[in-house]
Amino acid sequence: MSFLISTANLTKTTGIPLPVSKATAIAILHDHDIFLNTDPHVVKYTSLAPAVATDVAKARAEYKIPAAVDPIVGTPPVRVYEMLDHVPNPVWSSEVVSREELVNYGEGLWTRVKSPMGVVMETFWFARERKDGGCELVQEVCVSCNRMLMGLVKSQVEENFQVIHDKLIEAMVKKQGAA
Repeated sequence: MSFLISTANLTKTTGIPLPVSKATAIAILHDHDIFLNTDPHVVKYTSLAPAVATDVAKARAEYKIPAAVDPIVGTPPVRVYEMLDHVPNPVWSSEVVSREELVNYGEGLWTRVKSPMGVVMETFWFARERKDGGCELVQEVCVSCNRMLMGLVKSQVEENFQVIHDKLIEAMVKKQGAA
């Protein structure tokens, strides 16, 4: 019953302060421990063994990786995590167990989150150079879920945008300073 499924696209862009380089920004996106801990709802996560260990072509088919994502060769193309999130909402709070697939690619990170009740979020995270010589962090999210849930899911994503970006940029600044 596809008429019950809705899709929404959301984008968030945040400037990254100088002297953080694009390479440093991408390195932080590729650090899954840092990345996963930026979500304010994460209680814990566990790394799962992916179905396909190192073969990019098999991983692309198995996980339906978008054509625009070219996984970095020499590393597992897909890393899979089981996430436990505490999700507050106006009616009741809940503990939600989701599966998150992360793929490092040259410009950043692509993620797919599969949550209960058919909620799927696919996100491109990347660093883009600006004309002034600096960089910006870009997050392009595509949410797919039941129409009845869309308002709640979108509000959670929008509520978390700035918190997550701030934590990622803080890690980028710290890493650049240590370099």
